Amino acid sequence: MPSSKYIIITMLPQALLLVILMNINVASTSNIFKALPGFRGDLPFKLETGYVGVGSMDDVQLFYYFFESDGSPEYDPLVLWLTGGPGCSAFTVLVCENLGPLSFDYAHSIGNKPKLKLNPYSWTKVANIIFLDAPVGTGFSYAKNWEGYSNLTDTLSAAETYEFLRKWLMDHPKFYNNPLYIARDSYSGIIVPIVVKEISDGNHNEDVPPMNLKGYVLGNPVTDYIFPYIWAIMHG
Repeated sequence: MPSSKYIIITMLPQALLLVILMNINVASTSNIFKALPGFRGDLPFKLETGYVGVGSMDDVQLFYYFFESDGSPEYDPLVLWLTGGPGCSAFTVLVCENLGPLSFDYAHSIGNKPKLKLNPYSWTKVANIIFLDAPVGTGFSYAKNWEGYSNLTDTLSAAETYEFLRKWLMDHPKFYNNPLYIARDSYSGIIVPIVVKEISDGNHNEDVPPMNLKGYVLGNPVTDYIFPYIWAIMHG
């Protein structure tokens, strides 16, 4: 029998998905949400969600959550957060790891009716954050054909992430000059350096738009494919 916390974690994304499907008719769109299931009243922050098409003919649709900073959005850093795994939904980081402005209110949640509360330690107090469901197949991100899943590699995933960021910034030009940081945990050690190099090379080649890249953040990163398996064997 699953625990109540497990039920809450699995049910809320379904509620969010229902809201998203009711408001998004085609891909490559964005929507502003002023309320969410489980949260009482209007949201006291700006939440935008949507899809950005990448790859050939925009066959891969990457889903994101974007939160504007509570401070000075026009000056505060812009952080692109890529969840580890690979394949862990950005939603888990958003509500379970103190990065996003919301967390589960376990004390007042009943059964499959989870409640949300404000997170006083959110990174959005000082930064604008894009939480991206990547690679394709993660969270709500999807491909229009099987090749979008079957041909995926770390290098291609990084290239798709870079294309996502370029297109997202072109749709949000007011963030062109904000200091940009790429962040991720776990599998980040493999993906983030590739994404950062894509950005650096793009700036050198004068790709549009130019990005004000300042650095990257790695949390308990994987840096090779051997050590994790050795660790797993040694620790059962």
